[in-house]
Amino acid sequence: MNKKQLKTLPLEYLWPGLVLQNDIFDHTGDVLLLSKGETVTRRRLDKLMGFYGANRNVMVYEETFLEIMTSEHIPTEVRQKFIESRTGYANLHQDIGNLFKRPDYENWLNSEQMSPLIQEIAAKLDKFDPVTILSCINYPRPMDEGLQRHSLNVALLNGMQAEWLELPKDDIDTLVLAGLLHDIGKTKIPEEILNAPRRLTDEEREIIQMHPIYSDELLMGKFDDNVRLAARHHHEKLTGTGYPDGVANEDIGMYARITAISDIYDAMVSARSYKGARLPLDVFDMLYQEEFDGLDRGLVMNFLKNMRFKYTNKQVVMSNDKRGEIVYIPINDAEHPIIRQDDDVRQTDEEWYCKEILSNVLG
Repeated sequence: MNKKQLKTLPLEYLWPGLVLQNDIFDHTGDVLLLSKGETVTRRRLDKLMGFYGANRNVMVYEETFLEIMTSEHIPTEVRQKFIESRTGYANLHQDIGNLFKRPDYENWLNSEQMSPLIQEIAAKLDKFDPVTILSCINYPRPMDEGLQRHSLNVALLNGMQAEWLELPKDDIDTLVLAGLLHDIGKTKIPEEILNAPRRLTDEEREIIQMHPIYSDELLMGKFDDNVRLAARHHHEKLTGTGYPDGVANEDIGMYARITAISDIYDAMVSARSYKGARLPLDVFDMLYQEEFDGLDRGLVMNFLKNMRFKYTNKQVVMSNDKRGEIVYIPINDAEHPIIRQDDDVRQTDEEWYCKEILSNVLG
């Protein structure tokens, strides 16, 4: 046995009923505690806890570590932190946060400075399953991290949409950049308004609605016009009832139309103190039912088609706290997917519903 292959895991993360795929050792890696193929029992766990103490660590192989850390048995915050670290999302989020807090826009807000970050974001789209990336996007965020997380999320969602539309690599990169910078104007909005843990007043909403104009001003002459106009027009509607310019139809470019969908999806799955987060399936249904008017219907349907495909066959935690598998997501009733749980295959309802969609970073 090579100890370098072992990883440290808190003993408390094991659970009764876990069937071990590999041996588990004590914190030194020398003493075998539980054998491959063994089913962990409550009695065995209690005995180990009593001997080592609740905070004692054990040593496990990488495969076992990944299986346990991505399980629904792990506390949600711990599991999410692990997934974000594993995928590199946490580092990207930190890098973007550091940039957005810098006042010297002239030094970093240019194509040369942004290119490595855009390439790193785009690379995640190829390396990880979209649902793993979406698990990072869907997770509720602290209010003071809202801008950098939202910007990263929209960048990733723009990149996904671009790939699903089979756009060239240059267009994918440009759409990722547009997503990352679409709300850069919010850096000019007072934080007490931007991070207000409540619904905004009419006056505050007018101030917030200036951010596309500020974004345009910051991006002017530094990036492709597609990036600048995506930032200025991502709140415009095809009906002409959006802001800040009230433009409509063909006056709203493709990049802005794509960014609008990404922006709305991320806003709806996020949570604020006055608004609970929604499951992705609920947002799919809202988009299909056109609860957000003025979006490009063709782009919305392409978004929904691919999202439904990516989530099919994924593991979920149901309201009875048992794991199930998504078998089918109805296009016209996405919030009530058909789930397989043991030998039971049926559509969800008000009593039996999805609580959480699980990520898998093993692949």
